[in-house]
Amino acid sequence: MKKFWRCHVCNDVHYGVNPPEVCPTCLVKKAYMEISSEEAKKISGRSESTVDKVDFRKAIEKFSEGNQFQVNPDKKRVETLLEGIFNCEKNHGMKYCPCRLITKNFEDDLKLVCPCNFRIHETYKNKEDGECWCGLFIRRQ
Repeated sequence: MKKFWRCHVCNDVHYGVNPPEVCPTCLVKKAYMEISSEEAKKISGRSESTVDKVDFRKAIEKFSEGNQFQVNPDKKRVETLLEGIFNCEKNHGMKYCPCRLITKNFEDDLKLVCPCNFRIHETYKNKEDGECWCGLFIRRQ
């Protein structure tokens, strides 16, 4: 069954049975996460997303499979972060990372859609126990 996939680095949207192994736009390996058709349309400028927290959590867990990072095992922190992500969607129309400032420039803010490209930031790169800005993802031990 075909699904929509979004590259967390450049927001390239792919429609297919599986995501590309390497993003054809930014050339990053294993960068795609499954998204809803509504979210794909929103990124394309057409609609709003209607994915719930349970489905989103499943999507981020699947996204982290086979990567150097995992979803933070601190369930309470993750629930708080998911609440923030969904508040951003309610208030701003997209699942922006709750730890980042939204500029209201759509092109710039696409870089902040969860999961953002956290692997390039100091909080992830320069720490042994690297984590994304908000701690939703941590380096796999």
